[in-house]
Amino acid sequence: MVRNDPLLSPLRDATAVEQRRRAVEALIVERVRPLVHRIVARFRPSPLRDEDAEDLESAIHLRAVRRLQQFAETPGDVIERLDDYMATIAYNVVHDFFRDRYPERTRLKNRLRYLFAHDPKLAVWESEGGAVCGLKEWRGRMPLTDVDALAGSPVDGDSVRALFGRSAAPLYLDDVVSLAAEAQGIVDFRVVEERQEAIARDDDPESQAILRQDVQALWREVVELPPRQRAALLLHLRDSDGHNALGLLVLTGVATLDDIAAAIGISAERLSVLWSGLPLDDRTIASMLGITRQQVINLRKSAKERLARRLEKINRRQP
Repeated sequence: MVRNDPLLSPLRDATAVEQRRRAVEALIVERVRPLVHRIVARFRPSPLRDEDAEDLESAIHLRAVRRLQQFAETPGDVIERLDDYMATIAYNVVHDFFRDRYPERTRLKNRLRYLFAHDPKLAVWESEGGAVCGLKEWRGRMPLTDVDALAGSPVDGDSVRALFGRSAAPLYLDDVVSLAAEAQGIVDFRVVEERQEAIARDDDPESQAILRQDVQALWREVVELPPRQRAALLLHLRDSDGHNALGLLVLTGVATLDDIAAAIGISAERLSVLWSGLPLDDRTIASMLGITRQQVINLRKSAKERLARRLEKINRRQP
């Protein structure tokens, strides 16, 4: 006979509306909220932005509350393991979000999941941190979390086995999806589109003109920087929210993707592949430039100091 999780006993035993409310609140605070936070944190900071993560957690909590209320009102209902049930709700909400926000990435993830489920030597299984994939004999092992060294690996068909040969350990499915998206040049520009819509909503022509002039002045100085300083600065450039600030150059018409790629010293195709993952961390930039992480930090510091001096001179000359 299937029994309910003992954690649900206070809720099942509650007879008054206020008792049920308190029981639901206790379950949300003590069990569901920490679990949901751990699951959503798996997708931060990329590809999930902080504000999106907060919205997702709220949506999951709301669905969890409704489900627990329904459970209390349905005598024959059974939830065998509360944590597993709530984790399923959380992953479904996250999946729906990515399916709508990043359709190309979602299709790629579905293809990879199908591959892992049907290849006789591969497997995909669930863990608290999310779906994990790897060789069948690895099932249950802890996944590798630092996948920087695997960047650039082809991830398609037979090459998946080669990927696991390099990792020598299981990987989170979402990390494999990110590697595959970069290798195949799959980019979803929804975040950039949302910023473009936000700028379009600002109908103050004077504000837009001032913004464009400021960005133009900054870009003129950036392209005068030494090549490695430009690359170290632009690949790490982020706005006040920590997002890719290069999009502002494109949205204001100051620079095209070709212009930005040329300033960094890479092809436009390569920039398109990198775009959804920008800004890059210092280790990744160091690997691209063939230098150390500290050298990247020093180059960016020098670039910022030079830009600050140049912009200060320009501002002093203006009336």
